[in-house]
Amino acid sequence: MTVDTLRDALLEFLMIPSVGGTAAEAQAQQWVADTMRGWGWDVEVWTDDPAAFAEHEDYPGMEVPRSQVVGVIGKPPGSAGSRLILGHTDVVPSGPVPQIDGDRVIGRGSVDMKAGLVAGMFAALGAGGDVAVCAVSGEEDGGIGAFLALQHGITAQQCVIPEPTSLTIMPANAGSLTFRVVLPGVAAHGARRWDGHNALEALPDVLARLRELETSRNTDVPEVLRSWPIAYPISVGRIAGGDWPSTVMSLVALEGRYGVRLGESIPEAITAFEEALEGTGAHIDWFGGRYAAAALPSDDPLVQQLTIAHAGVTGQAPAVIGGTYGSDLRQLLAAGIPTVQYGPGDAALAHSEDEEVSLADVQRCREVLQRWLQM
Repeated sequence: MTVDTLRDALLEFLMIPSVGGTAAEAQAQQWVADTMRGWGWDVEVWTDDPAAFAEHEDYPGMEVPRSQVVGVIGKPPGSAGSRLILGHTDVVPSGPVPQIDGDRVIGRGSVDMKAGLVAGMFAALGAGGDVAVCAVSGEEDGGIGAFLALQHGITAQQCVIPEPTSLTIMPANAGSLTFRVVLPGVAAHGARRWDGHNALEALPDVLARLRELETSRNTDVPEVLRSWPIAYPISVGRIAGGDWPSTVMSLVALEGRYGVRLGESIPEAITAFEEALEGTGAHIDWFGGRYAAAALPSDDPLVQQLTIAHAGVTGQAPAVIGGTYGSDLRQLLAAGIPTVQYGPGDAALAHSEDEEVSLADVQRCREVLQRWLQM
């Protein structure tokens, strides 16, 4: 397998602007299906209306509207798919135009996670045997694609998700929830502001309480997450309020991300957040994706096998750390499938204007995954 083959496939894949919730999501899934059909593999494609599953107890939520979600799984003829490569094809909006600059592949999705999926696909092609590749969409805003793939009965004895980990092994992810905090006020003319109450005045107290909550939640962090400055961040990403410069602000709304701790259920995490804001007058909504925290034991055979494969290719043992973000890993683990993340690219570049990946890392990832698949 040459680097040129990986490069050409990845660039073609990146040219599909598969932003979450757009028609190009399905086009990217079709690209994966057509590529595997071209290899002579058996390919199954399904299309679901996510609304039909909205009441399911494990429904992961969505942050962008979709009327359909397309899933793809491919296997060499005769394969039962006991070893699975699973990756998502959806990307977040904007980003650099796809291009090649020497060893660098630039473009939205190059890191998160089309490079990893291409590496995994070609690793499976090279390995052959009892392998499978599943492509899903909707991971960026909840994981609806992996959820639906599980409803269609996908299973495996082991799974690797080639998310960008800089070729470290990630057997654990903290979870995350999306919150909306609404602070009420009373509107009045700005010339008589004493007749009203500015909702903005509650903001400093709310932000201080969120910082205190974040600090308290990061005092006893498991070893697998201790390399990060903050294992369970709380971040406000959007704020809005007011409708006229000379009107006292009657409402302020904050939206953000809340980290879920390993070993903590989503209801427990919600309770801790809501208790922290008691007495502020805040109304709290939970919307969008619901990423539970999840972890595979670091001594699981899958971790050991990947460690051996990585060392065999690179000459060095890989780091084993957890991620501070949510991913589809928690859905595979909940389904009883031992799963880790291992892929090319620096996650710090994901969703950024500088998103790019090294072709050498993509090729190295392919070699490691192929070696693992052949064990």
